[in-house]
Formats: sequence, structure tokens, C-alpha cells
Amino acid sequence: MIGAPEQPPPDAPPQVTEAPRIPDAPPFPQAPLAGGVAGSYPAEPAPFADQEYVVQDYAGGEALTADSLVRRNPHGDPLMRRMGQGVRKAVGATAANDLRELADVTGRLARPVSTCRQIAVVSVRGGAGKTTLAALLGAVIAEHREDRVLAADADPGLGSLSLRLGVTAERSMHELAAVHPRSWEETSRYLSQAAHRLWVLSSTTGGRLGGELDLQTFRAAFGGLGRYFSASVIDCGAGILGGLQRGILATAHAQVLVTPATVDGALSARSALDWFAANDYGALLSRTVIALVTHTPHAYADLDQVQAMLSTGGMTVIHLPYDRHLATGTSIDLGRIGASTRTAATRIAADVFARSVGGTG
Repeated sequence: MIGAPEQPPPDAPPQVTEAPRIPDAPPFPQAPLAGGVAGSYPAEPAPFADQEYVVQDYAGGEALTADSLVRRNPHGDPLMRRMGQGVRKAVGATAANDLRELADVTGRLARPVSTCRQIAVVSVRGGAGKTTLAALLGAVIAEHREDRVLAADADPGLGSLSLRLGVTAERSMHELAAVHPRSWEETSRYLSQAAHRLWVLSSTTGGRLGGELDLQTFRAAFGGLGRYFSASVIDCGAGILGGLQRGILATAHAQVLVTPATVDGALSARSALDWFAANDYGALLSRTVIALVTHTPHAYADLDQVQAMLSTGGMTVIHLPYDRHLATGTSIDLGRIGASTRTAATRIAADVFARSVGGTG
């Protein structure tokens, strides 16, 4: 009929109208790097976005993937901005600075280490962007190193680090804690591989919770992994007061404190810093990087004032801007995040890694 709306065929899939938002003690034994850390590796897998995080459909239908829930997966930068960046680089306006910064970052991230550097990523409360940043840090560090890097999901609840890194875990931290693997070949069966040389240790199996993660289980699973990795990025659960989080912080070589780039987020971060200083974590403050994460296209807080308030004591404060690709909440493709987002994530990674090995970047 003329003027009638076009009807989809009866076998067409339902249209998704809105993309759901996925929310976000004694020290461990440190063994020297061994087990082929600098040895040969299998061929690189596809980028994160080409790997599917499968969500089981318990209604009896076909399995769903995280990407199938996204209506549109945009690039972090709009097309016109990407074109402008290309023109500026083509005429050499920023080429020299880019080369100098790249050499500096590569040098810091590729620095040799004798033991695995443990980098904790924490937040005062949920929804700060902690897991997204942990995924970015693991990816950036692995991109610049020639040995293995680990991203560990230490959320005591239902963590989403595997989802953000585009992998589906067949085995979890709970299962690894119950065994005592004696080689890299045995250990790797309990891990999932993302892009480059990044490996993922999940607290869940196939996106399903296998039991609440506690400090004892985390230590049993994580304690023997250091010999195979040069760096580990640990995505802690929300909050800093729980026993699991405090146990991880007690042995961390450095930390990233993630907070929303809002007035409330800034004040909460300031209170967290005071808590660290008053509760025997004062030494960790000199090895702390603060990440201000913007979750909306418009930031209303005075970021200059916020950075000045939080940087007292020598801590680096870096702003991670709003990014349309990251806002989808699905697997992260480093090729699709915006240029300013990538620059900020790389700065955070380089600074916190340098601090973890004894430098301040």
C-alpha cells in the first residue's frame, strides 16, 4: 500500500533500539622471569573486536555475542576530526613531536624487568571506568613489549574484563587456584589470549560467576604466574576497603586510581588519597597515577582545578576523554578509539609502568 511503512520480513532478527550499558598479608612470592618470557610466541590473534565474547541464551535460542547487542559501533573520533588529524600529520605540523613522544613512551614501556610488575587498577566506587581502563592499559603495555603481559580480573563479583578484551574464558581463576601447574603449557590452559602478547585471567567462566572471589583464592591462582609475565594489570573490584582489594594493594608495585571527571569524583578521589596515607599505604602514593575519566560528551568540572588538587604530592593526573567507541561497552578495538583517548591511555600506561619499576616517568 502506498504510504504504508515497510514491514520487515517475518524471519528478520528483532531490532535493538538501545545498547545496554555494562557497569562497570604476606607478599606473593616473586620468581625471576623464566619459562620462555622472551622466547617464541604463536602467531598474533585477530584484534579484540574480531574475537567474540559469547553470552549464553538461557531461553533456549542461539547464543548471543556482546557485539550483537550494539546498535552501532562508532569510531572514537568523528570522521571530520580524523580527516583533520590526517591533514596535520601530512603537512608535518605534529610529526616531530609525535616521533619524540613515541620514542619516549616506547622506551619506558619496553624497559627490561627482572620480576613481574604488578599494577593494580582501583576505584572508590563502581561505574568509574576502572575495567575499561584496565583493558586499555593491558593492551597498550602488551603492544610495546616483546614478552608476555597479563590482565587479571580480580572483581569479587561478575567482572567484565574478558568482555572488554574480546575473549571468552573457558576456565576461571577458581579452577587455576585448585591446581598447581608446573609449566607454561599447563598454566596457559587456564588463560585466554587477546591481541599481541596479552593474556587474560578471568574470575568467571563464559561470563558466568563461579563463586565469589576472595583473597585466598586470588593468591592461590595468581601467586605462581609471575615467572611467565613481565607485567600484570589487575582489575580490582569497586572500592578500596575490602579484604581482597587491600591484599592486592599490599603487594602492588604501582596503582592507577580511576575516578569520574566530576566534582563528586574528584572529591572522592581526594578522600581516597587521604585514606591511603592514613592506612599504611603511604609508600604506594608515590607510585600512583590518577585517571580522570569523562563518561559524557561534555565535562562540566573544571579539570584544571581538579588536576591541581589531586596532583599534590607528586602524583600524575591524566584525563581520559569521552570516547564514543569505549561508550558502547563492548570489546575494545585499539584501532577505533579516538586519537586523544589513545594518547591519554598510552601516557597512563607509560607513567604507571615506569613507577612500577622504580622511576617516575
